[in-house]
Amino acid sequence: MIEIEKIIKLKKQIGKKEDIKNPFHIAFGVDKNFIRPAGVTITSIIKNNPDIYFHFHLLTTEITDNDLKKIKNIDKEKSLITIYWFDASIFQSLQEKENLPISMYYRLIIPNLLQKFTDRVLYLDADIICLSSISNLKEIDFRDNVAGVVNQKNIDKKNIYSLNLKDKNFYFNSGVLLINIPQWISRNILSEFMKTINLREYLYPDQDVLNIILEDKIIPLPSAYNRFNEDRNLSGDDTVFLHFTGTPKPWKSWHEQSDIYIEYYSISPWKDIPFELPTQYRQMRVYAKKLWRKKKYISSARWFILYIFNKLTK
Repeated sequence: MIEIEKIIKLKKQIGKKEDIKNPFHIAFGVDKNFIRPAGVTITSIIKNNPDIYFHFHLLTTEITDNDLKKIKNIDKEKSLITIYWFDASIFQSLQEKENLPISMYYRLIIPNLLQKFTDRVLYLDADIICLSSISNLKEIDFRDNVAGVVNQKNIDKKNIYSLNLKDKNFYFNSGVLLINIPQWISRNILSEFMKTINLREYLYPDQDVLNIILEDKIIPLPSAYNRFNEDRNLSGDDTVFLHFTGTPKPWKSWHEQSDIYIEYYSISPWKDIPFELPTQYRQMRVYAKKLWRKKKYISSARWFILYIFNKLTK
């Protein structure tokens, strides 16, 4: 059994510390590379929910001094941010993938960490931005279910069948989890996860296992609460959370559709930090094409030349 109190090394609160009744609790589990994106997510949530007081929880193993300074500049009138530094060695032996590092497991201890403060928490991946009000999530009736989740539209059927799920047409993305903390604790979800993850290799380790152990314990949320960027309908768009799954991420300069992300990045404390530039020749080619479409022809030509040079000298 994991004793949460023993793995938390340091805790720091930023913002108003008054006794605010019923704040909306939102949590992130990130490594140092996703602190900045989490800050942009937080910025977008505050921007689109001016009438809600939030308590954000940031669970991490490491944070730079610069990122810590930036977090202190997030709007503190409507929010409190608690940062938890913890010992992640409990997850070191678990499966990892190239684009799914060990930090994917951090979300699993959030309910245990917050059970003394709230009976529900919204977990979000840090590659998400909020586009409208999330107030309806405060009223969700869990009944006896563990979590509210969104069914994923485009799923890998072969992977679904390998998981032996009863409903082959329902598989959720674990980037948005509205968690019923008392049920999570009473059903020993963390322990069940640690048992199941070691039974076999998984394509999406944390997500696949959560789908297995939470089956029949979830309520479906509207698709607007976890809409992938490629599925967004710009005509009559009702998106609440826009999720930039896959690669590249929208803070990479060569991302094809980063305009909406830039809108929130530009009002975040990180606005003075430029997006990452391409370092590989394939990225350079994509970026050159993007610049050309934006009629930035000189810059486009420069990056296309760099693409050719790097490809030939590879």
